[in-house]
Amino acid sequence: MNDLLVWMTPLLDAAVLLMVAALLWRLRHDPVATWQAHEKRLKELLESFRLLAAQSEGAARELDGALGQREERLRTLAATTAASTRATQTTAPAKRAEAARDAERADVVARVRRLAAEALPLEEIARRVDMPTAEVRVLVGLYAEQRRAAAAAPTERK
Repeated sequence: MNDLLVWMTPLLDAAVLLMVAALLWRLRHDPVATWQAHEKRLKELLESFRLLAAQSEGAARELDGALGQREERLRTLAATTAASTRATQTTAPAKRAEAARDAERADVVARVRRLAAEALPLEEIARRVDMPTAEVRVLVGLYAEQRRAAAAAPTERK
């Protein structure tokens, strides 16, 4: 046992020296300096975030102005389009009604011509198309004149 104590003392001394060396090596890097470096880096990051926030706010203001102008242009365009559409809609029914009347007149003229070709009396044609007899007489006269002109045209060419 005495031999063990002889070797134990230098072994414990070596362990203590090793621990002191590790402690000195760790203390070689000043912990306060390390914390100060971390704090400095955090402050720099915080300052860059503040700057970024200020830049974002400026860009947002510029975008608000641009969006306001665009909205105004779109509202003006919508108002112009709505006014144009209203104007078209008010004239479109009148144009459609006029086109319907023209088609109806063309239909009546065609019916008068067809009935005249059947050699019906003028009063009967006027009754069937619901027109005054004088107007039917004019239409039948014009139709007869067109037929005579069409019949004379091929003979004149020869």
